[in-house]
Amino acid sequence: MSAADKREQWGEFAEREDELLDEVEARWGDTAAYEESARKVSTYTKEDWEQINASNAAIEQRILELMDAGADPTSDEAMDLAEAQRAHISRWFYVMDHEFHVQKSELYVNDERFRAGIEENTRPGAAEWLQAAIIANAERAARGEAR
Repeated sequence: MSAADKREQWGEFAEREDELLDEVEARWGDTAAYEESARKVSTYTKEDWEQINASNAAIEQRILELMDAGADPTSDEAMDLAEAQRAHISRWFYVMDHEFHVQKSELYVNDERFRAGIEENTRPGAAEWLQAAIIANAERAARGEAR
C-alpha cells in the first residue's frame, strides 16, 4: 500500500509503522502467530484493510450497544461478541484459540495503547468488559458449549 493509503487506513499508526513493527517483532518475533500475521498482512490491499477496519468497527459498535444496554459481559450476547472478535483476529491475522484470546485480553486491560484502541470508539470500562466476555466465552468453549 502507498503511504497515503496507510495513513487513510491506519491513521496515526501509519506515522509510527516502523517503530511499532520493531516492537512487535521484538516481543513476538519468535512465535508462530507473528510469522502467520506477518505473512498475511504483507499481502493485504487497501480493500482488505477497509474490510478489516469495517469488521473491527462493527465489533466496537456492538460492544458499545451491549454496554449501553447494560448487558452483563457473561451474557450469551457478550460471549458471542467475544467469539466474533476471536474469529476476526483468526481470519485476518493469526489463529487464536480461546486460551490465547484470554492471554491477549490482559493487554486490553493492562497496556494503555490496547485499552485506548478499544475505548476510543466505545467507552471507558470497555476493556474490562470485553476481557470478562472473553474469559466467559473461553469457559463456555471449555464446557463444550461454544456456538
